[in-house]
Amino acid sequence: MSKVEITLQDIFLALKRYLVWICLTTFLFTVGALAYAQFFITPMYSTTVSLCVFANQRTSDEVTSTQMAADARIAYTYEILLTSQPVLEAVSTSMDGAVSVKELAGMISASNVSSTQIINVTVQNSDPQLAAVIANTLAEVAPDTLNSIARGGEMVAVDRAEVPTAPYSPDIGKYVSTGFILGLLLSCAVVILIALLDTTIWREEDLERSFKLPVLGTVPSMTGPAKAGNKRKER
Repeated sequence: MSKVEITLQDIFLALKRYLVWICLTTFLFTVGALAYAQFFITPMYSTTVSLCVFANQRTSDEVTSTQMAADARIAYTYEILLTSQPVLEAVSTSMDGAVSVKELAGMISASNVSSTQIINVTVQNSDPQLAAVIANTLAEVAPDTLNSIARGGEMVAVDRAEVPTAPYSPDIGKYVSTGFILGLLLSCAVVILIALLDTTIWREEDLERSFKLPVLGTVPSMTGPAKAGNKRKER
């Protein structure tokens, strides 16, 4: 069995020979990824409301490091409780059951900001207005609900959630770049595979490599290109 040999020059010539096909394939993959992101993926919107937690009521304007540490500790507890069953049930009840507890569990997430007393609650939904309503409803009902559970501390809303104007998902740029790279790599891989399986003699080097014999000379073409009017006659 003969060993298949291919050089970088062979790969370069193959890529150059099929350049139009490579560009067309890459373009189709890019357009396909763009169309998939725009027409087959549901846009998702995200909005955030910030809550501030205090370990106990402030009796003065001065805040000590001990109080700040206590605020941060209870904020961590509240972060976990904000997505608990009682809070979600209170939100669903306040919205007259428009959204179930199970649905809310998949929409709401809470995160403590760098171990401080600030908690950001993020709501994600395909309806931007509904996402803002859920976030603001949670900010209203969570303080009383959590006080009855934790029996200590105080929570106040820092701001209100705004209706998002643009979706955070899908990331059109990410899909387009992925389609472009995938189309380019796939088309180049196919061209290289074709070059590996191609046994056509294109150059003198191909003859020497295939038959292990030197080329002594070449016979030039004795006829020029056929004219359009004489093409039938020359055939």
